[in-house]
Amino acid sequence: MIDLWSVPTQRRAFVCALALASVACSSTGNSGRAGGPPSPAQRAAPNTPFDPVRLYHQMGLLARGTPMPFVGSASFLAGPSLDSTNVILAVSLTNAALTFSRENDRFRAGYTVGVTLRAGATTVRQVEAHESVLVTTFRETSRNDPSVIFQQILTVKPGRYSLTLTVRDDGSSRSATEDVVIGVPSLGVSSVGSPIIFAEVTPRSTTEAVPRVVVNPSSTVVFGRDSAALVYLESYSPDAGIRTAINMSVVTDKGHVLFSDTSSIPRHGSLYSGVVRIPVFRLGIGPVTASFWQAGSIDTTSTPIFVTFGEDLPVATYEEMVNYLKWFTTPAKLVALRDAPPDARAAAWASFIKTQTNSTTSGSDVLHSYFQRLLLANQRFREEGTMGWLTDRGKVLIALGEPASVYEQRASDPNQRGRGQVWEYPDLHVTLQFYDFTGFERWRLTNASEIAFQAALRRIVK
Repeated sequence: MIDLWSVPTQRRAFVCALALASVACSSTGNSGRAGGPPSPAQRAAPNTPFDPVRLYHQMGLLARGTPMPFVGSASFLAGPSLDSTNVILAVSLTNAALTFSRENDRFRAGYTVGVTLRAGATTVRQVEAHESVLVTTFRETSRNDPSVIFQQILTVKPGRYSLTLTVRDDGSSRSATEDVVIGVPSLGVSSVGSPIIFAEVTPRSTTEAVPRVVVNPSSTVVFGRDSAALVYLESYSPDAGIRTAINMSVVTDKGHVLFSDTSSIPRHGSLYSGVVRIPVFRLGIGPVTASFWQAGSIDTTSTPIFVTFGEDLPVATYEEMVNYLKWFTTPAKLVALRDAPPDARAAAWASFIKTQTNSTTSGSDVLHSYFQRLLLANQRFREEGTMGWLTDRGKVLIALGEPASVYEQRASDPNQRGRGQVWEYPDLHVTLQFYDFTGFERWRLTNASEIAFQAALRRIVK
């Protein structure tokens, strides 16, 4: 078997040059830890109600959460011979998942990616790559966006394989492993390679060439920022025309067909290869599946696409997002969002964001602050069997913010069971009382305080 990226420096130079800004790589994975910034284990990370790993798995992606979160994908393009296929493994992770150390006026972190491909009990390919990330400011070490992209291209025979993917932070003991079974297709005449959501691409002109594509491992586009999802396609049609027709269909995670269309890709050398642009407004919001097939063929290839609600907002389905907003806006607006049909959700969300925007603050900024409070509530107020954001103290913190003062109430009767807590919001003219009658940190608003909270919520939401 042949590893088309057999020269490590070539692979690193290409991937790192086209990865997101401020990311650099080297051929070593060594980094000292003395005198550097705190490790991610030392930086307190709140528990989150959001479960992107579950959603990524539902989309068919590779993913793991803490202690070493990553998301990845496997794509397939035709190999240099009829009995070979290129497997493009791509992984993204965040700077915040790595342990950085100071290096003069910069900060460096090392990580290791291990890839093992097995056919039954036989190890077909095994790769261990040591990479490093170099950033110029301490602030960049805590970035939570997927700013680091790793790729490995293997060329193997079509068939069924067991894939083990391990990602390890070299500066700590944290690692994560994903074990999956993948079916590597045979991409012969009239077939279409995997649709690839990409960050950068140079279309191939021959199957003997190394694929020059930087994959977007989470297949994500951002609503309000990206105008289109860019999909790289290769068709291995024997036709000799200038372009070839490609049919496509996009469906939601619930199976609702958003639209069907026909596009085309141009001929480059001995194969058809090019980019299909899918406008974001046609994709709606949340996860969808885009399928493509050569005109006149029944063989279909698909890719997941996730349209996020905005930068720094949760990875969630549309229904989950509406549920998260229960203390952010009015019931009428939530109903309008919830009842929007799939092909109208993008417009409904855009309209909703517009209502939250004023002359000084954008709707996205307001939402970002709301979700920061939601995460904080989940960290502080978790109860047995209930996430913190769903508790009474959690919902008050999320909706009204931090109280100006908090004090404990002492029971006047020493035989009285339970404790009391008072939160004061003088700007809102609201004082709320919580009681823990069990003694097990199960705090509940009193009936009068629940009524006062609902009245305050009606005054501030819009």
